[in-house]
Amino acid sequence: MDTFFLAVALAWVVFWGYWLITALMTRSPVKRQQSSRWTRELIVIALVWGFCVFYSAEFSPGFLVQRTIPNDLAIGLTGTIITLMGLGFAVWARVHLGKYWSSMPAIRVDHKLIRTGPYSIVRHPIYTGISFAIAGTAIIIGEPLGLIAFLLILAAYLWKIRTEEKYLLEEFGEDYARYKKEVPALIPLLVWVYAAIQR
Repeated sequence: MDTFFLAVALAWVVFWGYWLITALMTRSPVKRQQSSRWTRELIVIALVWGFCVFYSAEFSPGFLVQRTIPNDLAIGLTGTIITLMGLGFAVWARVHLGKYWSSMPAIRVDHKLIRTGPYSIVRHPIYTGISFAIAGTAIIIGEPLGLIAFLLILAAYLWKIRTEEKYLLEEFGEDYARYKKEVPALIPLLVWVYAAIQR
């Protein structure tokens, strides 16, 4: 299982390296951005905390780091495949979004509504892909701590989605309202969570 964990850890390092480089290379002027500082900070704290949870076993209560998922080849392969597919889906979406990507909810100058590629499958493919990658990594870890990390990160993304969709509705009006009706926010496995929070 250590082999799978190391492989997935390397995949995450490559993924975040790519993410940082593309973020620096594809900056474009912002028309409107998340203005609430405390909201931005809470989202960042939830995301950072969620990712750090994976590596905080020595600081966690014993029951959170007791393996509850079998430590075998099938589980390791399943977790690795889910992680790599999730990261791949997020990268596909990032490439497709190009200069319109932003780390925080924002509308760029000359922003266009993207509905092709992964955006024809889900409205938020980057969050979907990373959430699935986190789930795959949690499967490999096999401990309740992994589930806590997944839930923290998912909660942060759902919070971001609400703000982003508000901006997009204001910017694109009926076009975005129609897009919302035609395409789910997240891959179906996560749709029910999103719908429950929206109620």
